[in-house]
Amino acid sequence: MRKFVVIAIRSRAETTNLAQGRALISALAAEGMAPQQVSHSSDRFAESFDGEASIAAHWAEMATISARGRTYQSPRRFAWRRRTVVKSSGYVRHGIVNDAGTQVPAAIVITAPWNKSVAWERLFRSILTLFPAQLAMLHLFTAPESVKSAAWASFEAGSLGASLSPQLPNLAWATYFGDEFAIEGNREELRDAGYRVDDFANGYMVKVTDDLQDLETNFAGFSLRRAKLKAMYRKGLFRIEEEPALDGSM
Repeated sequence: MRKFVVIAIRSRAETTNLAQGRALISALAAEGMAPQQVSHSSDRFAESFDGEASIAAHWAEMATISARGRTYQSPRRFAWRRRTVVKSSGYVRHGIVNDAGTQVPAAIVITAPWNKSVAWERLFRSILTLFPAQLAMLHLFTAPESVKSAAWASFEAGSLGASLSPQLPNLAWATYFGDEFAIEGNREELRDAGYRVDDFANGYMVKVTDDLQDLETNFAGFSLRRAKLKAMYRKGLFRIEEEPALDGSM
């Protein structure tokens, strides 16, 4: 199985400011992940990335939508990919207000083949600063977690549940609890149990181990620590409650 990293963020924060687009691209470029192609679709890329011009043209470009008897403007998805090292792809689906007047949070997802030269946690923190999160995860997927079930597939995809009913599929190597999820878990008890907990303005981030590479070099140790950490949260908070066997089976 290929090893790959997923960063996924769900945010109610404003995402359409052009300065945020520039800052996101700068954070990617700092890790050797500057886009080479951009699009409004995560599946089709035909346009080369041309720096500031591409950001200005594509970031939160408005589209006219006609539906249910009304016409309105909605920001289009910003998607990108890089086909050479450091290979990666991602998208920003901007938040909107739906027909019922309810805010639908934005989603930011980045996937990349595992590359230990990238400072993944630094990138994750940079994006959390740009887009304060409701929920977020950073995880390295390796063979033991290639479990064939809907819940595990959602975890691999960086899915954080339905837009208006978010849920964490599992504890990732680093998990962010923000907004209404900031009350989950007891931060001091987590720290006392030996877990790294960092406070943010609207929530906190907890890490299972100190090094993301532990998922590659010591999955058994990671799995044990994750099971202990998960037991410190209320039952039902995560879709996945079990740990995989080391061969990827249940």
